[in-house]
Amino acid sequence: MTLVVTERRPRSRALARWVTVPLLLGGIAGTLALATVAVAIYHDARTDERAPADGILVLGAAQINGRPTRAFRARLDHALELYRQGHAPVVVLVGGTADPREPTEAEVGAAYLAERGVQRSALIVVPEGRNTWHSLEAARPAMEHAGLHRLLVVSDGFHLFRAKRMLDDLGFQALGSPAPGSPIRPGSALEFTYILRELVAYLAYLAGLR
Repeated sequence: MTLVVTERRPRSRALARWVTVPLLLGGIAGTLALATVAVAIYHDARTDERAPADGILVLGAAQINGRPTRAFRARLDHALELYRQGHAPVVVLVGGTADPREPTEAEVGAAYLAERGVQRSALIVVPEGRNTWHSLEAARPAMEHAGLHRLLVVSDGFHLFRAKRMLDDLGFQALGSPAPGSPIRPGSALEFTYILRELVAYLAYLAGLR
């Protein structure tokens, strides 16, 4: 009895090592991968890639009673600045609505820019999409029809990493330009929360969840 027990203990310890070591290494690799993506999201949130492009793409945000919220207004004001600086001749607005009785985010954004002097002919309005992916996918035919290939994407900084990868997957070249007037201030606890949310959302996107 004693000899049998003595022989089994080394085998069980060896087996435990063979199981534990790969799990530990996998955990370390997974943590490093997550940290790398988080750093990339943080980096894109602080990198303004403004440059000549075919179009400026404004990602939608909430509206209230037909007027853009502060966060949406910051995006629209930044897009207007880029347009006036001549970075692109066209502004693309995307985003649907959760309530069919309410105007869509894209329509509200277009009205806001038109009130500030952007010609309607320079606006491409795609009032569809319940999230970022569906909005971009819905806008693809209109952007391709207009000959837009290189896009200057405007949104809150934390949102740009994921949006740019989605546009790459849809066949566009995407540059990011974060809205400086966003109420979600760089370095704030709120921004940190949104970066974590974006990390989860990007992993879900990689997993095929749209």
